[in-house]
Amino acid sequence: MNLQSIIITDSMGVLILIVLMLSSYLVRQRRQISDRIFTAMCVITAVSCVCDMVSFIVDGQTYDGAYLSAIITNLFTYTANIVVAMMWMLYVDLRLYGSRNHMLRTLKRMCLPGALGLVGLIINIKVPFVYYYDSGNYYHRKTFATYYFFLTFFYLLSSVVIRRIHRKKYGKTRFVPVWLFLMPVLLCATAQYCVYGISLGWCSVAIGLVSMHMGLQNELSYLDPLTRLYNRNYLSHLINLLEYSRVEVRGIMLDMDKFKSINDNYGHDEGDAALIEAARIISVSAPEKTIPIRYAGDEFMIIVPSGTDKEIEEIINNIREEEKKFNESGAKPYKLLFSLGASKMSPGGDTDKFLKEMDDNMYEEKKKRHRIAESATA
Repeated sequence: MNLQSIIITDSMGVLILIVLMLSSYLVRQRRQISDRIFTAMCVITAVSCVCDMVSFIVDGQTYDGAYLSAIITNLFTYTANIVVAMMWMLYVDLRLYGSRNHMLRTLKRMCLPGALGLVGLIINIKVPFVYYYDSGNYYHRKTFATYYFFLTFFYLLSSVVIRRIHRKKYGKTRFVPVWLFLMPVLLCATAQYCVYGISLGWCSVAIGLVSMHMGLQNELSYLDPLTRLYNRNYLSHLINLLEYSRVEVRGIMLDMDKFKSINDNYGHDEGDAALIEAARIISVSAPEKTIPIRYAGDEFMIIVPSGTDKEIEEIINNIREEEKKFNESGAKPYKLLFSLGASKMSPGGDTDKFLKEMDDNMYEEKKKRHRIAESATA
């Protein structure tokens, strides 16, 4: 590639990312950890596009500042290769498991190769073994640079392994279009490694990020805007997946008792606050692999792929404990009480029967609680 082509390619990468950042502004206002990681990848990639462009502009130039510019920009892009690849792996882990602690455990297990690569770049400043600049300020790649290409591939492909492990354990329960990001990046990075002197890597990352973002927009249609839980649309999508799943599935239906009285006595704003608190109780009571859903109005559901009877019992106990904590705190002038019903479905089972049994069991408990309340006031 000539210099003009490189400038155009990297400039397009920056432009693509600016458009992406502007178009995803509202999404990033959720301030979730996954959104922050995605934003950081976009920023680092945009800066890397600029650094890549500058490094080619100053290559072979001997005017004041050219050598320093070359050193800084190449150091940044090599570092960014590792950091962005690792962030992508962690991003996928977080999107799949929804747990910061799980993500940190993954980072702890996988950080050593990247840490060694970063240390190597620092050493390379004094003892060149990755790349160097000759007396004419021309860039030269050394044999050990291969490690950094494979290090990038290692972290990118680790995301595929993480996704595969999650799917094998829990079934296909999360929409994370990994290959939308990976395909352009892997193809262009391979071309850049094989053909010395071309620059497609960072622009391909920008394209991959846009592709991933567009794919994830589908997920926004699956989120309840008030509680931030999955909604009934996602349940329909999930049920279609579970019909062909090879894992046993369990679920819990939850209905808020006397929710209408909260709206009637304290207003709809307080009713919304009660729903948000109910969603919090459900979220903190369920383990990482579960899928909490706002089913309709004041009804919620927890889907547990590969769940056991013991796990269901623990979730119910956790909900009762959180329910008790809230009610005893006196934080609100009302109490939150749930009627619960559980059911299970064997692999390839009848999903309609699964949902109906869950619903019937919930209403059976609700009737029982009403009878107890009526007899207590009689």
